[in-house]
Parts: sequence; structure tokens; C-alpha cells
Amino acid sequence: MKIFVSTASFFIVLLLIAKEEDYLNSFWIDGSTFTNHTRKGQTIYFSEWNENTQYFLKDKNYSVAIEMDRRFDPLPFDDLDFPNITSLAAISSDSLLINYLTFLEQFGRTKGVDYLVLPDSSGLSSLEERVIRLAHQKSPFFFLKRSILSHNIPDSKREYLDRLSDKTKIWVIAENENTKKIIRWNAKYREDDYKDFFKKIELAKKKAFTPTYDIPLGLKETIFESATFAIDNDFSLPLKSPHVTYIGDDLELKMWLEKYAQVLDVRIKGIPVIVDLRDRSDIKMKNGDIILTYKVVQNSYQTSQIVLPLRIKAEAMLLAQMLFGAEPIVGYHLEGRMIRNQQFLGYSNLQFSGIKENFLTLIDSLTKHAIRNYATPGLQLAVVKNGNIVYQASRGHYTYDSVIAVNEHTLYDLASLTKVMATLPAIALLVDRNLIDLDDSISRYLPEFLNSNKSHLTIRQLLSHNGGLKPYVPFWSMILGGDRINAFYYKTQEDEARDIRTYGYQPDPIMLDTLRSFLIQSNLIKNPSKYKYSDLGFMILHLVVEQVTEKPFDEFLAEEFYHPMGLSKTTFNPFKSGFMPEQIAPTEYDKRFRNYQVWGEVHDRNATIFGGVAGHAGLFSNAIDLAKMMHMFLNKGYYGGRRYLSQEVLKKFNKRYFKDNRRGLGWDKKDGILDAGSKYASDESFGHTGFTGTMVWADPKEDLIFIFLSNRIYPDVNNNKLRRYNVRTRMHDSIYESIKEKSQ
Repeated sequence: MKIFVSTASFFIVLLLIAKEEDYLNSFWIDGSTFTNHTRKGQTIYFSEWNENTQYFLKDKNYSVAIEMDRRFDPLPFDDLDFPNITSLAAISSDSLLINYLTFLEQFGRTKGVDYLVLPDSSGLSSLEERVIRLAHQKSPFFFLKRSILSHNIPDSKREYLDRLSDKTKIWVIAENENTKKIIRWNAKYREDDYKDFFKKIELAKKKAFTPTYDIPLGLKETIFESATFAIDNDFSLPLKSPHVTYIGDDLELKMWLEKYAQVLDVRIKGIPVIVDLRDRSDIKMKNGDIILTYKVVQNSYQTSQIVLPLRIKAEAMLLAQMLFGAEPIVGYHLEGRMIRNQQFLGYSNLQFSGIKENFLTLIDSLTKHAIRNYATPGLQLAVVKNGNIVYQASRGHYTYDSVIAVNEHTLYDLASLTKVMATLPAIALLVDRNLIDLDDSISRYLPEFLNSNKSHLTIRQLLSHNGGLKPYVPFWSMILGGDRINAFYYKTQEDEARDIRTYGYQPDPIMLDTLRSFLIQSNLIKNPSKYKYSDLGFMILHLVVEQVTEKPFDEFLAEEFYHPMGLSKTTFNPFKSGFMPEQIAPTEYDKRFRNYQVWGEVHDRNATIFGGVAGHAGLFSNAIDLAKMMHMFLNKGYYGGRRYLSQEVLKKFNKRYFKDNRRGLGWDKKDGILDAGSKYASDESFGHTGFTGTMVWADPKEDLIFIFLSNRIYPDVNNNKLRRYNVRTRMHDSIYESIKEKSQ
């Protein structure tokens, strides 16, 4: 009998062991109670990281389950940087979020994690709950819901059954805790799907995966762009101030900020303050500050915040773009707002632009050759790719004696770039507003042209240089009878007594009427229907703009374009705008008309007679301002969160209308014969050149802009070396060649 009882007891033990094997995965050992007697094959559960976690991750005899907190990082104390749940919740794209969750699963398995327990959803926002939901849906037997865990064994069957109704599947127990009654209850009351659940998580644990040790670079950059969000209830962003204060330690960010504004180190009333808390927490905040951080900062101040999801290599560059509206901030947050792409011109590294650096060597060589061989004393360059300035250079000096070096703020006389930077946008805007029609004759707006040989000419013809006008007429000589004008004059007798001089030329109304008369009476070329480049058409268009708007030409342009676009270096008559000679590159020493060095006033003599404001010449600017203007044209009339011109009108202006005429409306275009731009530029590209040694060119196909400014006519207007050496076109070619090499 004793033998029989012993045999029965033996089989009962075997049964319990078998049941225990069946339900081994239903018990996880609390990692904080670890002992050396922990059974092999058991799952060790860590609700938070402790000194034993790393040990079990390396031991293949155990499975490891880690519960994530809001950091959403399976291994929060390693050197890797993962986005927290708030940042992941900011991602609007489910597919991007699933791609990241796929990585997270592969990373966890690579590090020895068999299960990740998702954070408790209580206290989470609806956006954060979505992350939990997607993770579980994506891999339900790797990303486990916290609700299936119970952290203590019930004392009674009734309590056990209550737990079943709460969907408990896994019991987290202390090491050596007695589980026999739970095994017995599980065997009696659990449904078949209970065993099926554990079979599935066991199979999921054995599923093949791709070893992954960090977030792939492309995925990391996409998350940065998609998950960064702004809390900006005061609408402080994007910044538009020419000055900002930066309080922080990121010298690279400060360098990028300096490309957009003057950066100060101290608080000054009225100047925006950027407080960088990404690596510091000891900086005092104040109302109105803009906070940079990796997690939402709770404070009693009224601040704006840009919350970044993780660190990336291009972080400083992209952050500066976001601050100044060159990069959108599109992440979601219940207290935040999305800042759509404002299309401000930004700054970027070449390595992110799709252009190899090869062209830099040739540009440097061509620049040195041009200066060394007196093609120009100095120059400014800017290359814009995909909406960002990727290359900017100021080389040489104002004059060959090397007294004043060219810098990025130097103003240049644009000469005929005035046609496309002033007259073209002015006319395009009037067409947009239905105030003029391209096929209207000029005499409709300028009655004095009625009964003249130009009464039939249309605005379209003048813009395209197809009106039969002479290329150039020296009105300045006709008006002054060949006399030279003085270098300065006195406005009043009091000014003369005090020797207060006014420089430049100030025409009186009678003289302007005389100029109009000469324009009306000027002869046409022998074949009026033939293309002939002419300044005269744009002089007339200048008059049309003033007649229709009832405003001075320069004031209209400043109000509608230059001031709202932030073009602080773009102006007619720079001295009147407060610029000093040392801020402006000189042009010709005029021996025929002014008998002095032209410096800070328009070089073109006919524009001088107009008082420095004309439709064909007179505008001054620098490379950065022109890049902004060309970016607006290239971006279908939109810049800085505002539409300046319609896409439809800009399409009309970038189109040829006349036979044997390569010109669009105002724009120069390619014809394969006398191209000013690169031979590689697309047929959709457009641009213009200027007599003083200037050039702008934009290519929609490549999203590329090239700006070249120089004062090649200093001191002699007959200096043609810039064209002889083909400097501008060769530089332009080299950029396209570098784009092709990058794409191969």
C-alpha cells in the first residue's frame, strides 16, 4: 500500500511538472527579486532598469521582458538617443510610425529583449494612446499591453476569477513564490486561447529579425523632421527680427543663427530671446522666450517651445531653419500648432543639397583669375538649391587698391537686373490685380503716346523687347546739351552757406517732362517686328506703373515686395536710404557725363536723368536679397508665408511669345546660341544679366538659383574681360556638373 501511494504521488508530481511547463510563460519573475536559483527558461521582467538587467540580456538561458515608460526607450541608460512617446505621438504618418516601431522591435531583439511591455495608457494623451495602439497592432506578441500583467498572486479562487475577467494573462511573481494553486486554477478555468496566446508569444520570440544597433540615418532624419513640434500660442514663430539673443552652449547653432540675424549674448528689450535647454536646465526663463528642448518644459512663464524628438547630425542647421521659417514644424501636439513651410530662404550645407563640392575648386580658381587679371576687383556669389543657400562667397575688394574688402552685405549696382527685379514684378502684380492687360497698348495708360509711332505697342511687346524700339538713346546728352553735371549740389541757400552737399542728380519736373517727350519722339528700328533688346521699353513700363498705381515707382516696389520680403539691402538711391559709401561697390569713373567716380549712385546715365529710379536700371542690392527674390519667383510667387504673385501670372512671364525671340516677358531664356546661363540649364530656366557685371538665373527643374554680382566696370566701362573669360557661365556650368556627379 505504501508502494502504491508513493507511485501515485510520483504521478501527481509529474502532472504538476507538466502543467508547470505548459504555463511556464504565464509566470514572469520580477527582476528586482532575482536570486541565483532562478529557473532557466524563465522570463525575467524588469519594470525599470536595475543592475541585473544587463546580465540577463546577455544570458541566453533566460527570456527578458522590459516595461517601457514615457521615454519609450527599451535601454534608457545606453548612449543611444530615442524619441519619447510624446515625440512619437507628434508623427502624423502611421506608416512612418510603424517603420520606427519595426526598428524598435529589431533593436530590442538585437539587444536580447524578448518582450517590450508598453506603458500604462492612463494619463496619456489621445495622441500618445495612438502610439500604444499602433505598437500593439504591429507586433502584438512583442509589444505587450501592460493590462495583461498582474503583479501579485490572488489568495482565493474568487479573486483569481476576477483577474481573468480583467484579461490578466501573465503573473509577475517574486523568485521562489509558490505557483501551484495558480497552475491548478489555470488548468481548470483557462480557455484554450490561453495556451494559444503563450504559443504565439513563444513563436514570436523565435521569429527571425535583422540585427539593428541604432536608428538608420534616413529614418532618424525623417523622424526629426516629422516629430518636431512647436508650442507657440503667442505666434512668436517664425522669427523675422534682424536681431536675436541666444542663451545656450551650442556654438554650431549660434553660427547658423548668425546667417539669419545678428546674434546677441544678452537680453535686450524688444529682441527675441532663444533659450537652449537641450543640454542645460539651469537657464532662467522669462515671458516671451523661445525654448529649445527635447521634452515639453512645464513652467509658469508664457513661453514658446520647439520640442525636438532626438539628436541628429544636422540638428543645428535644421533648428535654425525652423526658427526662421525656412523649414516647417509639422509635428502634432494637443497644445501646439503646426507651422507650415513659410518658404523663407534658408541656409544649408552642401552635403544635404544634392551638389558635390567639386564646383568649389573651379569657382575659386575662376574668381582668383578674374581678380588677378583685372576682370573685376571683387564679387559676390550665392548658390541656392532646394530653397536653401548652400554656397555664399564674397571675394576681392571694392577697388584694385584693396582698401575695402567685399562682404556679404556689400551693395552692387544691378544695372539691367532692375528690369527683372523691379519692373517685371511690378507689371506682373498689376496684371495679377487686373489693373492692366498684357495686350493693352501703352497709349491706354499713357495718353501722351497717342498719335506717336509707339501708340500701338503693347505691354507684352515691351516686356519681350519686340516693339521695334532702339536699343539705347543717350537722353542724358540730349537733355543737358552734352554738358557734364556737377558731383554735388546744394538744395537751398542755407545748405550752400553751411556747405551741406547733396550728391547725385535731382531732376526737376520740367526736365522729366522733356525726357518723356524724347521717349515719345524717339525713332523705331527699320524692322519694328524684329526682336531688339532695348532699355527704352522698360523706361516706358516704369511710367505705366506710376500712372496706374499713382505712386512713385520705388515706393510701390518697396511697399509691395522689398519691405515685406525683408529685402533690407535692396533699394534705389542707396544714399537716400541711409547707406554709406563704404557699404557700396563703386562703378565707373565717368569722364563723359559726371566727371567723377560714380559711387553709390546709379551708373546708367539715362537712369540718372530719371533721378536714379528707372525701369531699366537704378536698383542696388546684394546677393542674399536677390536670392530671396529669385526664390519667390521659383516658388510660384510665394515667400515667407505670403503670396506676392500668382502662379498663373508667373507662368505667362516665363514663356516666349514671338518668333526668333528667345526672351520671355522680361526674362532672358535659353536659345542655344547666345545663352547667358549654363548650357546645362533646362528650357524652363530664366534669368538676366546686367551691364555692371551681374547675373541671376533660376532653374525650376533643378530647384537651383545662381547669383553673380560684380563691379567689372570699375574704373573703366570698356573692361570686357569678365565676358572674355566667360567667368559667369563657366561658374554656372560647374554647378550643374557637380549636380550630375552627385546623382551618378
